[in-house]
Amino acid sequence: MLTMQVLLKQDSKEECMMKNVLGMINLMNEQDDLSTLTRNRCVAAVPFAGRYRLVDFALSNMSNSGIQKVVVLANSKADSLLEHVGDGHHWGLDAPDAGGVSILPPFSLWIDPASDTRTFDHGDLLHLYSHLDYLKSCTETYILLAPSRVIYRSNFENMVDYHLSSGAEITVLFKHLTEIDRHAHIGRAYNLEMNDQGRVISASPTYHALPSLTPQNIDLDTMVMERKLLIDLIEKSLKRGSEIYLKEVIWAHLADIHVQGYANHGYMAIMDSIDSYYVHSMDLLQPQGWKQFMINQEFVYTRKEEEQATACNHDALIRNSFVAHGCRIEGYVENSILFPGVTVSKGASVKNSVIMHDCAIEASVYLDRVILDKQVVVEQGAVLCGQYAHPFVAEKSGVI
Repeated sequence: MLTMQVLLKQDSKEECMMKNVLGMINLMNEQDDLSTLTRNRCVAAVPFAGRYRLVDFALSNMSNSGIQKVVVLANSKADSLLEHVGDGHHWGLDAPDAGGVSILPPFSLWIDPASDTRTFDHGDLLHLYSHLDYLKSCTETYILLAPSRVIYRSNFENMVDYHLSSGAEITVLFKHLTEIDRHAHIGRAYNLEMNDQGRVISASPTYHALPSLTPQNIDLDTMVMERKLLIDLIEKSLKRGSEIYLKEVIWAHLADIHVQGYANHGYMAIMDSIDSYYVHSMDLLQPQGWKQFMINQEFVYTRKEEEQATACNHDALIRNSFVAHGCRIEGYVENSILFPGVTVSKGASVKNSVIMHDCAIEASVYLDRVILDKQVVVEQGAVLCGQYAHPFVAEKSGVI
């Protein structure tokens, strides 16, 4: 009985602690190099793995960690994201007494008071500065900032607890790349150099499109700090005017700011280009990739839609593919990911491809290494072929 009482007190303490954390998903500093996939949507709204949007992973991590209030620093292409997230109830973030999900609208127009000129900037510091009154009005002591372009699963309770016990001013989440990771990892990130106590002493930009020869600690663009410190960094940085990104401020002042690294283990994917999106999608179709991705996926939530049965004609042949609900398959599908509502007509072949919602692939079509955005129609007899490093991408609602 005593043990049970201690556990209940510990759980209650952790729950109270996480109520004092404001979750923030930062879309303003994300690379927007996903070609036509982000022409009319932000990175966070890009579909992935046959059923999710990229933002689902950040929202689910926060919800599962007991964070009850989440704000999204939205950019100018967030309409479909707003529709997807709604009031946050699909992620359990709509409790009436908790705060739920709020969207902070984009701010890209900046008037320089010295010259009275107007400039457009895509950094997150100006966005944060424009919402400074909101940040000052919040009651939470801590802020946890996370991206949407980096997929991982993390218990933020443990990260916050580590932050408090370490005495750090900022704690950043990182992934130590194993030998396998160094061969598979593709994306832009910062490599963190840390001392024996785990303090970050330097951060350097890195890009992996080829195997890395040395171990690296990849920054996952996620951090915990006191809300007052964030406000202080924003105000001082804007006065200096030399930085446009919050991360630039932190990396430039590592000698003065105690930044501690906190390791994350398991699946990780950085989505910052068409190449990386395609590679990570194809990796899911490999046994080890799917196994790593699917661990604890019952804790990843997304917007629920009405599910319809999948129909496969007796002539259909499907090999090593993920086929979502509501698809109608009469042709050949191999090593591909099909989102809900896709039609593959008789005589059509789909290989090594990602086909998003409600695409229609007509008879005798041949697709290989192709990404089709939503509601694309590929007309009869068309042949579309890309390369592994450069897949062919078709824009939403296009006719080919």
